[in-house]
Amino acid sequence: MDSIKIKNGKRFIPAVVLVPDGAGPFPAVVMNHGHGGSKEGHGGFTSLAKAFAEKGILTIRMDFPGSGESTEPFTENYLSNMVSDSNASLEYILENYDVDQHRLGILGYSMGGRVALEVVSQPSSPYRTVGLLSPSTDPGEDVIRNMVGSEDEYMRLQEEAKSEKGYVDFENEFIGRQILSLEWINEMKNSYPRNDISNFKGDIMLVYGGRDSVVTPSENKKVLSAFPNAEEVFIEDANHGYGFSGEEPSVTDMVESSFTSFFEKKLK
Repeated sequence: MDSIKIKNGKRFIPAVVLVPDGAGPFPAVVMNHGHGGSKEGHGGFTSLAKAFAEKGILTIRMDFPGSGESTEPFTENYLSNMVSDSNASLEYILENYDVDQHRLGILGYSMGGRVALEVVSQPSSPYRTVGLLSPSTDPGEDVIRNMVGSEDEYMRLQEEAKSEKGYVDFENEFIGRQILSLEWINEMKNSYPRNDISNFKGDIMLVYGGRDSVVTPSENKKVLSAFPNAEEVFIEDANHGYGFSGEEPSVTDMVESSFTSFFEKKLK
């Protein structure tokens, strides 16, 4: 396991690369965590990366700005920066590891799923396979309203962020305290990831839970409507944590087995 820092413009991205045993070139998966999460994913991303390695798949997982080991302020955590850091992480492994550039996959969890869809919807995307774990795909304004709890609170926070300081101090029971920048709000407002999903011509797997109250089953089903050829894995007893903290090993096992089987098959 290689712990690295990737220079991306003025930012440094903390990341971990896990290389399988044996000789390359290896297929590779870029792993994108959720809003306020980290490259460890409460242990779930760490475990999933090990499961990929056992199948001969190299992985890289990074901390987005203000998350995990990142030394950047959370005000740098907005969609275009996350997309840029994900792309920079892919470039790093292509330049520094024995990776097969024709066998690339991307994985996104929650907000990381939004990042993944933004990446693969671009005409220049090199990815042939996408794994989505309960991805955030509703129109950005709807996501913000649901996060803050009401239209009035959304309008209040938006106006506060427009002040000279350029951010708002926000807290809720799911993500704790965060500093949301005006850039985060404005970029989310202009984000409609399901609109461009048809631009991607590769394979998609969607894994989601029946007890997920953050990205609900109904929101996940909209992904299936937008991309009807996607493979679907529904885990009835899973909430948005997917057992990554160790409390529901059977749920975590199903997440791991679904994604490892999918990427192993599609990245042959």
